[in-house]
Amino acid sequence: MAVKRKNQKSYQKTYQNAKAYYTHGGAAYDIEPLEEEYPQEHPKKQKKAKPSTHKKMVMQRRANRAYSIKIALVLGVFFCGTLAFMWSSALVTAQRVETQKYKDKLAELKSENALLALDVAEQMDLDTVKKVATEKLGMVEPQPYQIQYIDVPEQSYTIHYKDETEKPEEKNSENALVRTIVGLFKKE
Repeated sequence: MAVKRKNQKSYQKTYQNAKAYYTHGGAAYDIEPLEEEYPQEHPKKQKKAKPSTHKKMVMQRRANRAYSIKIALVLGVFFCGTLAFMWSSALVTAQRVETQKYKDKLAELKSENALLALDVAEQMDLDTVKKVATEKLGMVEPQPYQIQYIDVPEQSYTIHYKDETEKPEEKNSENALVRTIVGLFKKE
């Protein structure tokens, strides 16, 4: 029975192969093929790699590993560079925002300073001083009989002395000539 099954399997394989090819002529297939003609296939044993092939494979694996490590390092450096660039860009942006904030504050202070300078100028105006004195402080203009004039003698005037730190003039004939010419044009 076991032999019959083997023959059937072999026949089925042959018959299937026969369908794939067209045969010209009158030759017919054997209905019962012999086992000798169609030996059963045995699983092939893997041959051991030759020592030189094995060494090549090990070297290839090492090369692949080294290449993978290089790629990982390049990607790591690229990633770190990208992070550094983004960090520096963020710092620059933060500095720009802070600078703009200080510029806005400076413009606001300049505007306030200009308003205060205008307010001081208005308060120093004689008409404004007179208005504040009469309206807010209750002062009045003096009457003509309340005004007295006095004569101040000439000796009471303030005398200004020359600054002693000034350099003494050189007594050259050129400087003397220039002083004489300048002295002619001075108003007395």
